[in-house]
Amino acid sequence: MSSLNLSKFLAPNDPLLSRVSEAIDPKDIYSAEIKLCIEEMLAVAYGEQKERDKPLLVGLAAPQIGISKRIILVDVIADGKGKIGDLRLFINPEIVWKSEEQEEWYEGCFSTSRVCGIVQRPLKIRVRYQDRNGKFHEEEYSGYTARIFQHEIDHLDGREFVSRITDDEKLHWVEKEEFPKYRNDGGWRNWPNRCSWEKWKEIKGK
Repeated sequence: MSSLNLSKFLAPNDPLLSRVSEAIDPKDIYSAEIKLCIEEMLAVAYGEQKERDKPLLVGLAAPQIGISKRIILVDVIADGKGKIGDLRLFINPEIVWKSEEQEEWYEGCFSTSRVCGIVQRPLKIRVRYQDRNGKFHEEEYSGYTARIFQHEIDHLDGREFVSRITDDEKLHWVEKEEFPKYRNDGGWRNWPNRCSWEKWKEIKGK
């Protein structure tokens, strides 16, 4: 299986990650520029695999790889426990409804170095978006999938999940080899390795 090309991701301190991405004009969806943007995102998501049935990530926002456009990829069957396989494209996505009921779960990101954390988000959302043909859709998602949407749309608005954490105990440092332990069996709930706010600011170059 191909490995994810991390060199495609912007460094956490890149100013583009803090910028609100540009909406795509409906008449431009068919343009060569947008087609290229989409192809670049899919190339990162699937690597060099010939068969595109198992993406290498569960979500990706265009600005993460240097494209300041409102495009995201979301695996709509991902469960946060290893299940993947249905990565879809969403153009100009917006959350038009959020449930009052919320849930805490871990989040990590290729745009935040080894920083992970516990984030509280609405359990259910409704998303309005356009597909590759410019057609509008409105769909409801829940659980982990809803979380991915919220995480990726935050990127389009120049936010990282870290900005939604206020409790020092819920901001963590996780080495690459530790991530399976962090992810599986609720290891993230009582993770012993903290990331200080000073360390995060240093990573962000603030």
